[in-house]
Amino acid sequence: MKSATPLTFDTVRLVTKTKYLSNPNKDLFKHDVDTTTGELISVEYQPHKHADITPFELYIRANYRSNRMTIEFSSKLLLNDYALLISSETFRKCLSNIERLGICLLEIDAIINDCYFNKIYITKDVNLELTTDILNRLNQCTGDYRRYKWYRYQDAILFTRDVKAEDCRESISIYNKEVEINLSRNKPFLNKIGNAASILDYFQGKTRFEVKLENKRKIQKELGIENTDYYSVMSASKNMILTQFDKIFTSSIPQSDTMQINNIVDYGLWCIIRYHNFDLKSIEQEIKDMKLYEEKTKGAMGKQMKKIRAMMQAYLNQNHDADTVIEGIRKMLKD
Repeated sequence: MKSATPLTFDTVRLVTKTKYLSNPNKDLFKHDVDTTTGELISVEYQPHKHADITPFELYIRANYRSNRMTIEFSSKLLLNDYALLISSETFRKCLSNIERLGICLLEIDAIINDCYFNKIYITKDVNLELTTDILNRLNQCTGDYRRYKWYRYQDAILFTRDVKAEDCRESISIYNKEVEINLSRNKPFLNKIGNAASILDYFQGKTRFEVKLENKRKIQKELGIENTDYYSVMSASKNMILTQFDKIFTSSIPQSDTMQINNIVDYGLWCIIRYHNFDLKSIEQEIKDMKLYEEKTKGAMGKQMKKIRAMMQAYLNQNHDADTVIEGIRKMLKD
């Protein structure tokens, strides 16, 4: 699936060569020295130790013995251009801004031509007011409720598929960016830049969608690329956020035009749905906890859950235009 625009990222971590780093500030970088030989083994910059300089994520570690350097940073490194996110158009500026902080010098061209990524947070901000109603629809319209865990917060929702194999883990975060940027933890960053009012204005009414790919193999697999060098990642055309969204919000339940309660059994099922706030996983877990079905009658429980799910879907289709909400978000993620 082609992406209409280049991929954008909130956070990236890259690996390159130590030789592309010079003049690390002795007061800001931790220096690890072999006390026997006096050899400099590594240098490390940690942002939380210098919050006055970097009130955002910027981690640098260079090992001189292995000639390996890791750099991780968030899009806040773009400072006044924070809203643009990290992309092929802004990546060079991110590295230039590291130099402007006065902490070290970098061979920027060499890094771009000789690095690979082992962590990327693919990010897209859309014009969507993330209302309680929309969050409820997202909660209720998970296609495979057994596959994904979801965590509901006041202004956000997180879906994860948490499995042992790292390459099979999946997640998507959806949250109110206007609320998040106004949190107290972001005040030091806003105080540092010169256009805080413009940044706050930009994020009004914005919802952020984010998919985290946190190792090299996962990046290759999900983006369909052979390696994770700068040019391969930045030119990847797969709309990863839409792909993950479709995995979660794809329902195989036949849609019903109207919800019908014809007897006391139907009414009981409807009361269960409302009691659990349309959370199918919670309903199924309570049925298991109460041991209403024996091991040998799991098929019967499955049939009952199918009926509960069909009733819930019919209600959503009839009363809340759930499909309209989901399709509207899909359209925004395609643009």
